Amino acid sequence: MRQIKWGVLGCSGFARRRSIPAMLLTPSVELVGVASRTREKSEKFSEQFSLPKTYDSYQQLIDDPEIEAVHIPLPNSMHCDWTLAALERGKHVLSEKPFATKSSEAQIVVDRVKGTDLKVMEAFMWPFHPQHQKAKELVSSGVIGKVTFVRASFSYVMTAKTGIRLDKELGGGSLLDVGCYPVSSARYYFGGEPLSVFARGEFSKDLGVDTAVTGIMEFEQGRAVFDCSFSMPYRTDLEVVGETGRIYFPRAWQPHEQATMFVNDEQIILPPANHYVNLFEHFSKSIGDDEKLAFDAGDALKQMKTLEAIDRSLHSGKIVEL
Repeated sequence: MRQIKWGVLGCSGFARRRSIPAMLLTPSVELVGVASRTREKSEKFSEQFSLPKTYDSYQQLIDDPEIEAVHIPLPNSMHCDWTLAALERGKHVLSEKPFATKSSEAQIVVDRVKGTDLKVMEAFMWPFHPQHQKAKELVSSGVIGKVTFVRASFSYVMTAKTGIRLDKELGGGSLLDVGCYPVSSARYYFGGEPLSVFARGEFSKDLGVDTAVTGIMEFEQGRAVFDCSFSMPYRTDLEVVGETGRIYFPRAWQPHEQATMFVNDEQIILPPANHYVNLFEHFSKSIGDDEKLAFDAGDALKQMKTLEAIDRSLHSGKIVEL
């Protein structure tokens, strides 16, 4: 398969640590360049990663006819606008999570891409790790029986007092930052959408964002319980419980290179893998071979509707039906 020519919008720490190194390791990716709001910053990135092009602005990158696909690791509030801008220029888009900050924004993207050949996906990397692919196979084959319960966490201690994750206008808060992972895992392993949600949490009075959320999601065949926090120890575990067994992941979202999972009492050690590389390979292959995405814009809309319902419950203190 030919390489797909990519560009990255934004010189974020995430792009430096995670996505760009993975893109450079992905066989089907040719990373052409990165864009920043200042040429100085994009030049530093281009030099650090030996990229052929430097862009003065986000717009200049998406206007470049050489670029076929765009990765968007910008602040949350900018994901939808730049996804739409890239689509208008005929680019495929892999947007970081969350896909948007409101379901109405996600709906606009779904409507825009409908009837076109353009690919759009929310960049959840964790389903592309072998531990989850193996677990999904086990669930589908009935090894643990019908899934009836999912428990998932993502927390860490945030030492910063300000920043994009704590900025309400930029789509900050623990739910959109890390709570989206447990929520997406419940949808993934139940293989459907929640019927209702209920959530409680904590807020920063000064900043106006949630700093911890605990929630219950009711599905047709069972229930999921999740929590996320900026003020608890690092926890990224996931438990999928069926009628006859369970699967447990000590590190569900950011496993060590060689991941470990448990099926009942049996420990399974997975081969070394980089789920970011797998994600970019999947997206590029879907473009080059015109194959269906594992998760499309419609899936991102469903995820956003669930997050929005959880947020409404968090503020109202009531059960919210979807």
